[in-house]
Order: sequence, then C-alpha cells, then structure tokens
Amino acid sequence: MNDIDHLVKAIDPAPRAPERGPGARELRAEIMATEPARSRPFRVRTRGFVLAGAATALAAAGAVGIGLPATGPATEYANAAVAIKKAADHFTVTVTDPAADRERFEEAFRAVGLNVTVKIVPVAPGKEGELIGPVVPGGFRWHGSVGVQTVRPCASAFCGKVWLPSDFPGRVVFGIGRQAAAGEAYVRDDLATDSECMTGYPTHGRTVEAVRAEVLRRGAKIGYRLLWSSPGGGWYEQSVPAERIKADWIVAGCRPYSSDTMEVYVKPGPGAGPAPDPRTVATPEWYDD
Repeated sequence: MNDIDHLVKAIDPAPRAPERGPGARELRAEIMATEPARSRPFRVRTRGFVLAGAATALAAAGAVGIGLPATGPATEYANAAVAIKKAADHFTVTVTDPAADRERFEEAFRAVGLNVTVKIVPVAPGKEGELIGPVVPGGFRWHGSVGVQTVRPCASAFCGKVWLPSDFPGRVVFGIGRQAAAGEAYVRDDLATDSECMTGYPTHGRTVEAVRAEVLRRGAKIGYRLLWSSPGGGWYEQSVPAERIKADWIVAGCRPYSSDTMEVYVKPGPGAGPAPDPRTVATPEWYDD
C-alpha cells in the first residue's frame, strides 16, 4: 500500500458506500472488501456456479436477439449489442455495438441468469465501448468474486471476462463507455498511471507546486482531491478547492477528469486538519440510482 501507482492493475470488487477510494481498484479492495481474504486478479475464489440444465443449454444456446428463453438461464446469448457466453468459472462478454440502447445489454445479461443494470456513461478517449464495473450496490456478500478482465486482441469494441457468481441474488451495475462531450466529466474508474495521466511526466511523489505548473503548462485546468487514510484500513477521498492545498504537499496520482481538466490526488500534509467523516464527503457515483 506504499505506492499507489502499483495498485491500479488490480481487480475492481464491488464498492460499498460511503467509503470510496480514489477509484484505483486495489484501493477499493482495501476499503470495501467484505471477506477476510480479498480477491486478486486472475485468482478468483469460487465454489462453483449454478449451471443451466443440458436441455436448457441446448435449447437456448446461440439465441440471437430473439427474446429470453422461457425454460431457464441460457449458457450463451447474443443480440446486436453484445454476446455473452458462460464458461466454467466466468462469463465471456463481447460488446459489438456500444451505441446500442442499454436495454439490449440488460436483455443479454438476463438471458444468462444475471440481474444486471447497464448505464451508458461518458469515458476518456480510447475507452469507448469498454465494460466498466461490476458494481454491487450495498456491497458484495456472496461466495466467489466479482471483476472484469479485458481480453486483447479484440475484433469488437470490447472483449473481456466477467467473474460473477451466476447464482448471485443481488443486482449488479455495469457501465458501457461512450464518447464524452467537450468538458463532460469522465466516469471515474481507475487512478490513472502516470503514462496515461500526463505523458512523459510522472506525477507520483512530486510536490503539488511542480505538478500544478506542469498541468497549467499543458493548457489544462486542475482539480484537487485529498486522499485520506481510513482508520479501519484503506483510503477515501475528499474533493477540495485549490486554497485547501499547500504547494509542498505530495501528489499520490492523477486522473483526467474531462477533456480540459486534470484531477490531482494529494496526500494531506501538515496543517490539513483532522480527517473528515467519510459519510460527509461521499459524492454520488455513476452507478448510484
């Protein structure tokens, strides 16, 4: 947990409000995991999925945009928006038309037995069509794990593996990335690596003064978030005005906030005051109802 830049490649389990970290998947795992042994990428702990019967699988496999199977969950389903196929311990998801109505995505998830809400959300350039999440409102309390792994190469808009127990009784929220309008805030997913944040300029460990100068030199606006350590372990964030930030405090990382604004995450330094109650600084997220 000493180097936040090493945390962004970990799996993104279900957040549980209000303690939300800066969006880095590993931070979320530390803050919000509900099991003593936390999930890690590609090491998904599961006791097995509920499989559709053989007759159901044969009847429903390969259904293409034709209504949901009446006899039970399918093992695979496809329509003009997305194709989903159930494997032994995960689902493969291929997004073919990210501009499709969200109802088409939800239709496919329901066909394979998952209670999924899909939201079409603005994302940074290059992330259009990507599957974001999964998020379990209220927290994930079930066997196994939840997460998404992008698969490349991919001939479609997005190819990936989704870990989600097929017998999970709760509702899950996914986002499908769309092109953001000029100045529109991107959906917050990961704390960007330095190469994604400002090419050629590592921000982690630098002073606020140095990073601010570089952001302004590049013609962008800047926003700030304080990154507080949670007493129970993990981190949570607080959006603050520029006057709250001291020039010699240290930057933990950054994220493009929109097409014209960079968001900088700062470790509270001397004079920052007591940490706020996480419940008072929580802000609505894209997956909130």
